[in-house]
Amino acid sequence: MVSTEQKTFHCELIGPMGKLLDCRTGSVVFPAHDGQVGVLVDHMPMLGQLGLGIMKVAQLPAESSETASSTAYLEFFIDGGFALVAENSVTVIAYSVLALHGVTSEAVQSLLDKTAKNLASPRLSPAQRTHENERMRTLRSIKDSLTS
Repeated sequence: MVSTEQKTFHCELIGPMGKLLDCRTGSVVFPAHDGQVGVLVDHMPMLGQLGLGIMKVAQLPAESSETASSTAYLEFFIDGGFALVAENSVTVIAYSVLALHGVTSEAVQSLLDKTAKNLASPRLSPAQRTHENERMRTLRSIKDSLTS
């Protein structure tokens, strides 16, 4: 017998300016420092260090308005922080976060300008320079997707 009950869990995203997301979802993918982590219901407990990249949170389909093949996602640009997965809950605390839904290319350009300014600093360590270059590449990719 197949259960029609939706298997969901709680997801929370907190950034420097406060809570950006507090919802129920069926899946979350976030950028860990060593690769992407996907979370589904009943995931094993874990605490992870966040890296740089895109966090995707599956939106629950409205009653019979969407099919499983057309799942929509909320997307966020994440740069550092921590993620806690425990007891069917994901809490992401990010050092830097930008909600990508409705973001303007001007907002992304502002982040690109700030990153370029950081890259111009002669005081960056090789690891910091690598991080800023990766941040620049990711932000350019986001901006390109906005203009296409």
